[in-house]
Amino acid sequence: MANFKKQKVGLIYKLAAFVAFLFLGYLGIRSYKNSVEKLKINGCIDELGEITRNIQDMMGKNSSNYEGLDYKLAVSLKFFPKKMFREGFNEAVNSYLGGVDLFSSSLSGDNHTGAYEISFQGLSKMGCQALIKLKFDNLIAVGGYPSATPSGVLDEIYASTQPKDIKSRNILKSEETGFINPDILEAICGCSDDTCTVVWKFR
Repeated sequence: MANFKKQKVGLIYKLAAFVAFLFLGYLGIRSYKNSVEKLKINGCIDELGEITRNIQDMMGKNSSNYEGLDYKLAVSLKFFPKKMFREGFNEAVNSYLGGVDLFSSSLSGDNHTGAYEISFQGLSKMGCQALIKLKFDNLIAVGGYPSATPSGVLDEIYASTQPKDIKSRNILKSEETGFINPDILEAICGCSDDTCTVVWKFR
């Protein structure tokens, strides 16, 4: 009888050790995934910052005309960092290996080339939520979408457009990006896989 009890206790200890091993393994995998996500997010922040700096250096910090600016011109003028042209890809990709785009955009109803938009695609939900909260001095608005989004989605959002007029389109004015309600953030970045897109509009 005593022998049976010892075997039972030993089995319980083994089972507890096995469960603990699985739990620690789960925590390790989760920690690794979070670390990879942070690396990708920081990579995208660096890429976006370098693109905007290159545009300002080449076209002027307070440029009022981005006529003709598109992806092809951006490549030829080396606006995209070298690291975005990764082996095995024909075009520039962000740190999530998603597509990027760059194009001129309207600053007002009369000024059709006074701003520009940058699009990062193929983002995770965490990446979308982190990137949509970024603040820039020359940012007009930012939009988030659960799937790949065509160019020009912010084309009718001007510096003078009221936030209440654009909220229904998953778009936030620059002054709102640091104060986004978690529920709104969840709705904007509603992708279940790496399919989110963030589009920024700069002047």
